[in-house]
Amino acid sequence: PIMSQFSDLIGLSRQATVMAFQLGDGFTNMITPTSPVLIGVLGVARIPYERWVKWVVPFMVILIITGWFLLIPTVTMDLNGF
Repeated sequence: PIMSQFSDLIGLSRQATVMAFQLGDGFTNMITPTSPVLIGVLGVARIPYERWVKWVVPFMVILIITGWFLLIPTVTMDLNGF
């Protein structure tokens, strides 16, 4: 409900706004040190957080660029998302 009002206010389709939110949320959840799931899995796998960050940053750059390429046509052509 909050995102739909925001998308109406800025003039984007609701689907594009939700897609942008989901992309941003997913990217930040992969690296946030306060995520209990991330820290728990790293602890069980015995992977230090610093090592995880060094590995995941190049992967996140690829994901962010891919997300941009999916989001830009959705916003510019006023599509309803993929």
